[in-house]
Amino acid sequence: MNDTAVWQAVSQQAEAWAPLPTVQGFAHQLPRNAATCSSGVPGRLQRMQTSGADIAGIPLRLTQSVHLFGQLPSTFNDAPSDEAEWQTWLQAAGAVEAAHRSTIAWLRSRMPSYPQLPAPQLTPGTALTTTEYTYRLVWQPGERAAGLQRQDVPPVGRLLQATPAQACTLAESARALAAAFQTSEEWQQLEATRAQLDEEALIALRQARGRLKERLAPEAIDAHEPKLALARHNYRCTVLAEELETLTGPAQHFADAFHRADMLIETAASDVFGQLAIYGLPIQLGKVTNIDLEPGTPRRAHFTPENDLWLETGELVQIDDPLVDDTCLLTGMTINFGFGQEPSRMTAQILPGTRSLWKPSPSG
Repeated sequence: MNDTAVWQAVSQQAEAWAPLPTVQGFAHQLPRNAATCSSGVPGRLQRMQTSGADIAGIPLRLTQSVHLFGQLPSTFNDAPSDEAEWQTWLQAAGAVEAAHRSTIAWLRSRMPSYPQLPAPQLTPGTALTTTEYTYRLVWQPGERAAGLQRQDVPPVGRLLQATPAQACTLAESARALAAAFQTSEEWQQLEATRAQLDEEALIALRQARGRLKERLAPEAIDAHEPKLALARHNYRCTVLAEELETLTGPAQHFADAFHRADMLIETAASDVFGQLAIYGLPIQLGKVTNIDLEPGTPRRAHFTPENDLWLETGELVQIDDPLVDDTCLLTGMTINFGFGQEPSRMTAQILPGTRSLWKPSPSG
C-alpha cells in the first residue's frame, strides 16, 4: 500500500477527534500523556502496561485488556486514591472505544460488495469475529445486517460530546477517509477479485466456511484449550490459516484481497489513527544502525537505536536514514539489559506514502 491520500485522511480524522471533550478526558490519563504514573489512574494503567496489557499500542481498543488485567490479583485491583476518578475514566474509555468501533464498522460498510463478502475470515469463531480475546479488530456480531451501508455518516457525535460544529467536522473526516479507502489499491483489488468469483470459486469459499464453522465451534475450541485466552486465540488463527491454504485460483485471490483490504482499515483507521488522535505526532528516533529490510508486503524494517530508548509497540516513529524515510509503526522489540549484552533491536512496519507527511516530535 502506497496511498498518501489514505494517510492524509487519517490525519484529518485524528485532528477532528483529538480536541473533543470525551477524547481528551480519556487521553489525559494514559501513562504516555500523564505528568506522573506513580498513582491514580495513570499509575494503575502503567502497572497493567508493564505486566503485559497493551495500553499504549492500541489506545482505542484497550478496554478488553483493562478488563482482563483488572481481574488479576490485588497488584492491579488496588483502587486509585479516588475511585470516582477511575470510574469516570472507564466511562470515557468505553465511550471512545464505542465511537471508534462504530466508525470502523461504518468504514467497512463502504467495502466493495458489502455486505455480501463470502470471505472465510468472517466465519463465526475466527479471530475476526470472536467475542472472546483477540488481537484483531473484530467484525462485531450482526454488524453486516445493521444496514450501515445506508447510513451517511457514523453516529458518534453524542458519544464524543461533540458540538454541532464538531459533529460536522467528524462527519466530513469520516467521509474523506471512506473516499480515500475506496480509491486505494487494496480496495480496488478486492472489487476486482469479487467480480472474478465464478460458481466453482463460490463453492470453494462456502466449503471453507463450513469447515471453519465446524472446527471453530465452541466445543471444538474448548477441546483444544478450555481456559487460556491466548492459546484459544492462536488456535483460531492456526485453523484459519490451514483452511485458507486449501484455496486456489479466484477463491484464493479473493480471500487474499479481503485480508489486505481489511488490514488496511485496521492499520490505518485504528492503529495509526489511534496513535495520532491520542498521542500526537510520531517520535523522531534519530540515527539508527544495522538496518535490515524484509521483502514482501507490508514491508518491515529491523534496526538498532543509538540510545536505549524506552518505547512501546504501536508507537509511530521516524528514522533519520535514507533506507527508511517513511514513518514506521513499531510492531516488536527485543530489549537487552546488562553489560556486554547484544544491543536492543526494534521491528517496525513501514508505512509507504507517509514521507514528509508528519513533522515528528523529538524522542525524550
